[in-house]
Amino acid sequence: MKRRPIGLWFSVALGILLLSLWAGSVLGSAIAHYWYGHHHQEQGTLSSPEVTRIESDLAELSAVQTLRLFAIVAPEEKKRGNKYLLNEIEQLGNIKRRSNAPEIKSLVDLDLGLAYVHAAMAEEQNNNKELAKTYMQSAQGLFKSLGWQDYSEETLKAVATRELRWVHRPPEASEK
Repeated sequence: MKRRPIGLWFSVALGILLLSLWAGSVLGSAIAHYWYGHHHQEQGTLSSPEVTRIESDLAELSAVQTLRLFAIVAPEEKKRGNKYLLNEIEQLGNIKRRSNAPEIKSLVDLDLGLAYVHAAMAEEQNNNKELAKTYMQSAQGLFKSLGWQDYSEETLKAVATRELRWVHRPPEASEK
């Protein structure tokens, strides 16, 4: 039996491997381009009014998120005065009036209702019962329009308190 040089066979195998990798890369790239082009044509593109509407909806959602973040970060300021709550209510009302999307209006109504409940609770602490009642009625109207079955004063206060407790949870003591 003749012994052939192993280096020759190794070189041939390496050449086949490299040729296969190159061919796979070219073929894979061609398939990816075809697939992207075919699916891109199926999906189509958005028209200018659709792009404008989507950008507007995203901007409104961003504004709502910013107000929610401010409400979470500034609870101590809210306790000192209703100025911050009234500003939050005003800003949410402005967003609701500008918005055309019903999904965004529902989200704003939820945040606006919670802001009214917080304002009512703050006015109760300040012994301003009449204004607290007005704020609570506004909140109840919003939650009723959202389809809530139980929008009683006790339930709304419990939801608002639970939301604040969830957001402002004190750090738990480390277990040994």
